[in-house]
Formats: sequence, structure tokens, C-alpha cells
Amino acid sequence: MNAKEVIQIIDDLVFAKQGRWLEEPEKIVLRSAWLDLDYKDVAENSLYDINLLQRRVAPKLWVLLTGILGNGEKVTKKRLRGILEKQIVVADKKPAKSNEAAAGLPILVGNLPDVSNFYGRTPELAMLKELIAQERCVAIIGTAGIGKSALVVKLVQALRMGSYEFNGFIWKSISYSPLLTDLVADLLRILADSEKQELDLPESIQARISKLFDYLRSRRYLVILDSAESLLQGDRNTRANAYGKQYTEYGTFFNRVIEEQHQSCFLLTSREPFIDFNRLQKKGQPVRTVKLEGLGKEALELFRFHGLTDEDKWGDLIQTYRGNPLSLKILADKIQNFCGGSVERFLNFQTVLMTDIFQDSLDDLFEEKGRLTILEKQIIFHLAEELTKESGNSIGLSRLLKKIKESQQSEVTTSEVLEAIEALYARSLIEQEINDSQEVLLSLEPQVIKYVSTYAFKLVQNTVYDLKSA
Repeated sequence: MNAKEVIQIIDDLVFAKQGRWLEEPEKIVLRSAWLDLDYKDVAENSLYDINLLQRRVAPKLWVLLTGILGNGEKVTKKRLRGILEKQIVVADKKPAKSNEAAAGLPILVGNLPDVSNFYGRTPELAMLKELIAQERCVAIIGTAGIGKSALVVKLVQALRMGSYEFNGFIWKSISYSPLLTDLVADLLRILADSEKQELDLPESIQARISKLFDYLRSRRYLVILDSAESLLQGDRNTRANAYGKQYTEYGTFFNRVIEEQHQSCFLLTSREPFIDFNRLQKKGQPVRTVKLEGLGKEALELFRFHGLTDEDKWGDLIQTYRGNPLSLKILADKIQNFCGGSVERFLNFQTVLMTDIFQDSLDDLFEEKGRLTILEKQIIFHLAEELTKESGNSIGLSRLLKKIKESQQSEVTTSEVLEAIEALYARSLIEQEINDSQEVLLSLEPQVIKYVSTYAFKLVQNTVYDLKSA
């Protein structure tokens, strides 16, 4: 095993036992131990002082690992490799267990994304572990690059290292928008193979679903559907069903997943909320939607990893890009390439960089047949215009309502505008807060303003924001 693999194993073990991930200085100490390097040599190639690593971080880490790995033997810098290798050899010689623990019977389908550079999210992971134990369906919602898939991968890794009571895990990306009959057939094949059964695949979709529920009742599986927004293809302007004509059966399917008795859990990642999930959650059904926000101070470790300078300016970057891990990673690479790693030099350009994945996701929303309604687009354009004109951080809700009503040739109700603002907030496209006077203030993150002003004004010329034609 190389140092990266060792750190990953120990990181997962620490989370499974302690509910937290290793900090970057702890990873550096582990790397030095595994490669038999002096702390002095490690400190010279890192941002951390040798006294911090040797006197504060290392002693506490060895005490922690003694409790997790020691089995009565004290873990030290010199003993780590021998203790860990001995445990791996013993584990390899043990016969396979017949119990139903996740570590004994994992089922992984497809390639999990690489999450070697993962930061923070300890509260979110702890919450997800609780939710998948309690609910039959959990949806993680967030913008492109916010880390939904990475969070779920870390959850799976932590569960596999622990003794969580799942028979197995199924990871399936559905970005290709499979029809329900095909997705259920794939799940049935996976489950039949895992139990070494011959699969007699029924012809009808209802018979296939019933057979799938037999598996979900007999054992406990965590079924992960990544990029589930691909299933939401209904025309939101017409208030038709969210799934659209071709995918309408998914609505009934997920209702059954949530309402019928079984032991398993479906975990979805999506850029767009599932409205039917929210309705069922309000009725007390076992389903939860989790909106994933950006990183806070945890993003500082990302900048340290990329070797950026001017640490006192890092908070400005985190705020501008709302802690989006992918945006910050791409930004850090560009700052290294074009500014020699100097954040202050980059900030002097007074520009907002638009990442490709963020722009692509906004294109999907703003295009003529995109996922935003005409009214939602209009709200964003009005808000961007006001924020740019006034050079302010936010505007009041009452002011926005007045401007929208004045611009409408047809009557739009306050209720419709509020509903559209709620939908935009759920998609992380609009931000809101309440000031000291209890007034609701609305704003947009800088990347959205940049998109609207630079890339999307051409859509105004081709789109008629008249609700009569909606």
C-alpha cells in the first residue's frame, strides 16, 4: 500500500469510530510515519511548523489510533506500519462472515468518484448516517460542484469501515436518463447477482417493481442514484407533472419507495429538488430533502493544499464563490498558474471567474426549454439588473415585487412571485436574509450575476417574458 491508500483507510476508520475526518496536519504526520520521514523533512515541505506537528498533533494522533488500531498495543510513529500491515494480513486470512453487516457484504456498482481531496462535511456526514437509518428515501440537493457525489462517496466509505446494518450498497449514475423499466431491470440484475440467483425478468414494469420490492424487504440495501435531476423533464411553465410524459412512472415508483414497508433506503443526488418528496415529507412520510451548502472555514485547507499565499485574503474567495469546492479548486489552480499562488494579486484583477461546470449548469436552466420558468428567469434578470445598477449586495423583497408587477403586461400575483422565489432559493440560485427591520432581502451570488450580465443577455432578445404566452 502507498501512503495515500493508508491515509484513506485510517481516515475512514477515524470517521467510523469518532464521527470526524482527519485534519490536514494529522495526514501529514501519518505520511511521515508511513514513509519513515523525519518531522523536520515533512515540515519543510508543508505549511505547518515542526513544533505543531511533533509536539501537538502527533502525540494526540497516536493516542487516538491506539484506541482504534492498537488491540492492546501502543501505536507510535515507528510501530504504525507494522501494526496496520499485521491487521490487514489477519483480515485477509479471516473467512467471509455470513452476517449482514455492510463491511461483510458490500455491493458497489460502477466507479465511485475520486474524493482524495475532501474537506470538512463532518456534520453533514453524521446527519446522513442518521437519516438513512430512519428514512426510506433521502435526496441531497445542491448546485453543480457543491460536492453532493463526493459527500455520498465518503458516506459509503465510512459505512463500509464500520458495522452499519446494511447488506450492501448500489451506486448508479443515472445522468443518462434511463426509463423506469430499464433502471428497475438493472437493479434486479445487480441484486440477483449478489445473491447468486438466476434472474427471471418479468415483462411488465409493475411486475418488475414488485420483484424489486421483494429484495428491498428481504434484506437491507442502500441504493444510490447519482445525478437524479435527469429524471425531472416536465415542463415547469405548464405545471405538468415534474417528470414529464416519458418519465411519469417515476412519480408513482418513488411514492411506493417512500410509503411501502421495506428495510432499504434510496439516496438520491440532484441539482433540482423533487417537489413530490417535499410534499410527502410535510405529511410525515419517511423521506427527507437535504440542501447542501458550500464550505466555510474548511475551504482554507483546500487553499493550503494548493499552496496559495496571502492567507488573510482567502476568506474573500470563499465568500465570492460561496464555498463551492469545485469552483474553489479550479480557481486555486488558476491562481497558481497565472498569479504564482498570490491571492492578493488575483483579487487586484477585480474579476469573477466562471467555471465551465457552473456555466453549463446555468445554460441548462436558462435555455429556451430549460428548467426555469419564464417568471423565474425574469426575477433573476430583474435582481441582477438592480444589484449591478445599485452596486449593492441585496435589495428588498417589496422593491422587487413592485418592479416585476410594473414590468408585466399581464397581471402576476404576489403569490406567484413568492412561489417562484421559493423555487429559485431551493435551487440555490437566489439568496435571502432578514435584516434588523425584519425585511426580506434578496441577492445573487457573483457567479450568477456574471453569467446573467455576460452570457445570458442574448436570451433576453429571444425570449418574451409575457406571462400570457406562458
